[in-house]
Amino acid sequence: MRLRERRLRQGRLGPRRSLISSRLTRVIFVSNLIGLIILLTGSLAMNRFEEGLINAKVDNLRSLAATITTVIGEQATGRGSSAELDVAGAKQVLRGVNTPQGWRVRLHDRSGEVVADTTSLDETISVGALDPIISEIPEEPLHEQWLDKAKIWFAARLNDLPWRKANRNNLRRDLRGDVQMALTGDPIMGPRYDENDNLIVTVSLPVQRVQHILGVVTVESDDVSGIVNAERQALAPIIGLAILATILSSLALTLFITLPMRKLARAAELVTRSSDKRDAIPDLSSRRDEIGDLSKVMREMTQGLYSRIDDIANFAADVAHEIKNPLTSLRSASDTLRVARTDDQRNQLIDIIQQDVSRMDRLITDISKASKVDANLARETAQTLEVGEILHNITAFYGQTRSGEGPNVVHNNRLPEDEPVYIRAFETPFAQVLRNLIDNALTFSPEGGEVRVSADIASRKGRDRVIISVEDDGPGIPPDNLETVFERFYTQRPKGAQFGSHSGLGLAICRQIVKAHKGRIYAENRSAANGDEILGARFAVEVPRQKPRPNK
Repeated sequence: MRLRERRLRQGRLGPRRSLISSRLTRVIFVSNLIGLIILLTGSLAMNRFEEGLINAKVDNLRSLAATITTVIGEQATGRGSSAELDVAGAKQVLRGVNTPQGWRVRLHDRSGEVVADTTSLDETISVGALDPIISEIPEEPLHEQWLDKAKIWFAARLNDLPWRKANRNNLRRDLRGDVQMALTGDPIMGPRYDENDNLIVTVSLPVQRVQHILGVVTVESDDVSGIVNAERQALAPIIGLAILATILSSLALTLFITLPMRKLARAAELVTRSSDKRDAIPDLSSRRDEIGDLSKVMREMTQGLYSRIDDIANFAADVAHEIKNPLTSLRSASDTLRVARTDDQRNQLIDIIQQDVSRMDRLITDISKASKVDANLARETAQTLEVGEILHNITAFYGQTRSGEGPNVVHNNRLPEDEPVYIRAFETPFAQVLRNLIDNALTFSPEGGEVRVSADIASRKGRDRVIISVEDDGPGIPPDNLETVFERFYTQRPKGAQFGSHSGLGLAICRQIVKAHKGRIYAENRSAANGDEILGARFAVEVPRQKPRPNK
């Protein structure tokens, strides 16, 4: 039980969760970090570049080493096992080798000792004028200092990666071991790391006189690490900008998506807790995006929800009031029936009771219909209907069911005959609206009168609307009641109509159905040419016109 209460409490506090703990915020940051991770992973692909550079460097060093060993082997003295390495001639050969900057060539004898080294062969002394003394060294700009620090920090972090450390330990340089291996006749080549973790590419080839190994030539280069580090450092500003862009993008998305969503969630929570907060949903429609659409729909949904709640409350109050009247009459008649002395009095009271029961039955039936309108509309499927066909069928039905000298229902076709007019409507509820209006007009029309049903096309705000009219020849509607006739339980009975035969819900149901069709219904009086005499009432239903959709 406590676990369930804790979960419910956490659910209620959902909109109050912090911005950092918000799952949407985390998703935004993680999504942006994916691109950054890909960029960082791509920068680590410099290893492939480093590998290719090392292979190319090995080929160059091996080519140079092969040339040197060939020349030195040819200048060696003696033959066979008595052949000796000519150190002086070898040094002369090494002096003639043009080694690029960062390259070094060493010659080892058969014992592995270094007998010649290009770094110590050049004994010349260069003489020239010194550069002028600079009294004050200009200070480097601050942004360049920060940039240099960032590059150094970035390079250090890359070198401190665990797998890079393990790789350096595996390739730790052992010069004596490489020379001893080369003295056995196997060439040794590849990357090595010295004690200062500097990358060196080295090639060790044996110097041979025919088949006799006289020594080893080692050619090495230490410029690969500088080239790779320079490339990595060049990527540092780009990666820094990528990180900054990721942070700014995540913050922007959080501000423009997460925060508005939190506002909407908190506002929705306030709306659910208090009916006084029905306007708490913020209006974000000016954003012109999905969140703006969401706020607009939520505001409309909230207004519609509370409008229905108010309607239900008012409807319940009206129902209670309308049922209370016949109940009061029933109680009075039943109490009086007990003390009635004559049969006429008792029969009269029984008639009153029967009328009140019939009135309550009529009220309950119409109330049930009114309460089911929304549910019936939700189950219905809107269809494209032809207006002329609807009016023709419904007037034909009333013509076939007409009895005696009652009013006649006539269809006045004013629509263009060469172009069908369509509307999008729920067929059964919309037909119910027309039947209610025609039944209402027949009730107020005199004997031998006429009820005219017609349709016209009007333009409203650039869109065509279809106006269906129902006219009668009755007494009309009091000007003050042209709007109140659509209120629930409003009744204006014609002379001679039985009391309780009308519940006053018919026109209210019509307005409810027409509103669901995004239309409107209104009433007006038909007047004579001089405007003084009322000729009857006119009810109009206005709905949007629908473009035809051929069924194939």
